[in-house]
Amino acid sequence: MAMPTRLSAVTTAARSGLAISGVPRDPLARHFAIGAFWALVGAVVSRGLTLASSVVAGRLLGTTGFGEIGMIQSTQGLFGIVAGAGLGLAATKFVAEFRSTDPLKTGRCATLATTIALVSGSVMALVLLACSGVMASSVLRAPHLTAELQVATGLVLFGTINGVQTGALVGFGDFRTLAVLSSIRGVCQCGFLIAGIAVGGVLGGVVGLVLTEAIAVLANQVALGRILPATVTWRDRRAAWSELVPMCRFGGLSLLGSICTMSAMWFANLVLVAQPGGYAALGVFNAAERWRQLLLFLPASFSPVILTTLSNLHGRKDPDAYRRLFGLNLAVSVAVVVVPSIGIMLCAGPAMGLFGDEYRGGWMTLVILSASSVVVVLNNLLGQILVSRGAVMGRLVLDVLLAAVLALASWRLIPIYREQGMALGSLIAFAVTAAALAATTIHFMRASRSGR
Repeated sequence: MAMPTRLSAVTTAARSGLAISGVPRDPLARHFAIGAFWALVGAVVSRGLTLASSVVAGRLLGTTGFGEIGMIQSTQGLFGIVAGAGLGLAATKFVAEFRSTDPLKTGRCATLATTIALVSGSVMALVLLACSGVMASSVLRAPHLTAELQVATGLVLFGTINGVQTGALVGFGDFRTLAVLSSIRGVCQCGFLIAGIAVGGVLGGVVGLVLTEAIAVLANQVALGRILPATVTWRDRRAAWSELVPMCRFGGLSLLGSICTMSAMWFANLVLVAQPGGYAALGVFNAAERWRQLLLFLPASFSPVILTTLSNLHGRKDPDAYRRLFGLNLAVSVAVVVVPSIGIMLCAGPAMGLFGDEYRGGWMTLVILSASSVVVVLNNLLGQILVSRGAVMGRLVLDVLLAAVLALASWRLIPIYREQGMALGSLIAFAVTAAALAATTIHFMRASRSGR
């Protein structure tokens, strides 16, 4: 009977935001419980509104229009990954690792990351603007999407800044604030996306997404201004440079891995849209992908809490607590994905039918993506071991493996099975990478145990 009592105390205190008195004495459990609660609140609101807006958007645009807006997002995402330079993950890692031991260094790392994101985001937005005409006609084979790509430059700029700001906020561990920010972003996306599509079709939808990212950036900046130490200064240029170098190295390697994976996903999209009726097929895949994202929302909501806590424990050199937390998260995350995935697989037809009758035939694509959700969760969770320990080179190697398998599987399977082939490629790629990550994780855990 002790465990339910403790859990109830944690939940009550987390909801009220007050100090915990009747909870477990273990500060790690207390921190994780509060962080997980607020991360879950933000994820439920944000993912729920995102799914709702996607369903409405899919009905308004049809499979072809929904596929076109998905391709626009995929293209800007590739440019945004380059602009972000891996700094969102770097900001989380360094802010979380040093927030307990060196607040000034933590503040400088967060400020450095957001400043670089502003500059790099502006540069890549201009590059996309200059190349939009050629990309639309020659690469996407859709010259009528030129204006949409030009507007999507705003997604590159604001999305890059937003990603780094969010990474810094995750590092500070202020998950209550993050829940509020996620809710604001979800409400804005739901309203602006639907209104934009109703008024201007695909172009209006892209405008709505840009407005959403712009408001998210403003809200994030206000939140960061309240959290950053007031004593952060740039007078000590040597200290700033000493933080810039490791952050850039970490961010650069993370960037290479992200470029590889995003390029492989973008390549898969290009292979699919090159098929007859390809944009309609991509629209069906995107609808099924929205359901997979819903299946992943619980592990995704816990992920920032886990990464920042693991990084903090690594910085404090507490391997026992590190292993306990990782094991607990692994068991819980897999458990909360398996059962809902089976439910979605059994109801795949009606689930796809929510987007419209023309999507209902994509039920098998949803079945495959639902099955892949388990290996996606394993890939993300096991990858946190490498990131929290700063072993970003190992993460890069595995990202390259993921990208290579995904690109090869997509190239071979999509021409035969269309959107189902794209889903199969994702399942195969994440399963292979998860197996490699499992072997790597076992090695790290054994090494830390023998090094005691």
